[in-house]
Amino acid sequence: MTIHDINDHDPVFKHKSPFVVHISESVPPGVEYALPVAVDADSRHFAVQRYVLNSQVPQSSPFQLLLKRKPDGSIDVRLAVERPLDREAVSNYRLTLTAFDGGSPPRSASVQVAVVVLDTNDNRPTFDRPSYDATVDENLPIGSTVLRLRAADADDSANAVVRYHMNSASHATHGDVFAVDSISGDVVVIGDLDFERLSVYHFEVCAVDSGPEVVTSSEVAVVIRVNDVNDNAPVIVVNTLATSGTHVVDVVENSPAGTFVGHVTVRDDDSGRNGRTSCSMTSHSADSPLRLKHIFDSEYQVHFSASANVHIRPISYCSFLSYVTLLL
Repeated sequence: MTIHDINDHDPVFKHKSPFVVHISESVPPGVEYALPVAVDADSRHFAVQRYVLNSQVPQSSPFQLLLKRKPDGSIDVRLAVERPLDREAVSNYRLTLTAFDGGSPPRSASVQVAVVVLDTNDNRPTFDRPSYDATVDENLPIGSTVLRLRAADADDSANAVVRYHMNSASHATHGDVFAVDSISGDVVVIGDLDFERLSVYHFEVCAVDSGPEVVTSSEVAVVIRVNDVNDNAPVIVVNTLATSGTHVVDVVENSPAGTFVGHVTVRDDDSGRNGRTSCSMTSHSADSPLRLKHIFDSEYQVHFSASANVHIRPISYCSFLSYVTLLL
């Protein structure tokens, strides 16, 4: 007695669905990955004869199904990378692998295949501006935040974690005045600002990712301008025909009216309105024997008419006294 088989069994995938395949986005086309195979309890004639792979995403799949018949009649099922992958564009694919047996009509079974595209450190951090600039007053307290830099990295996990620092040249030049917080990207004042010493700071900041493979970085230019504040007092310099920078002037007692006593220069290291000065002269006596004449810009002359003790006072936003004693 001969028993003839009929196609009364469905193909069965023994792997749980979904079957997960991890593929690095850096793999070149042509690399193959094994897929699960289905078994069929029927005879060889009604065994699994073919497989079909369908994609569940609207994008065309970058994968190809490769089938190879083995000597025992079974089929080796492979997933081949057909085109380059880009995790930042598509990070996972949902595929359906279907097995068909040799019946007519054929019976079938399906298993879900989840392809997870693994990240590689193929993107540099990108700053949200092409450059950064800020303007601060020169009396800004130490510890103040001037501005915040921000860079993003399209990669994943550690490859996307960004750290900040000045480049070596900038740190050597301005690292005593400014620091960059490595985590937040804040530019912080750590030293004294002085408009009179330097009014504009130029430096470069690097954004570096934390990838364990190839570390990538980007640089951005930072410009910080310093506003002048009225932090310098006027300075009075008195010069005579005999001495310079003196506070004591010798005058002959019978000198005629109009005799030259001294040349007065007023200097203020501040800029703009803060550096403009005017000068007046007062005496300890009610009838001052001296006259102060404005000759040019911040320059004056003192002329003698009689003996007295006087002092010259500049009129500016910071007051300063310079005393001149006349010895007859």
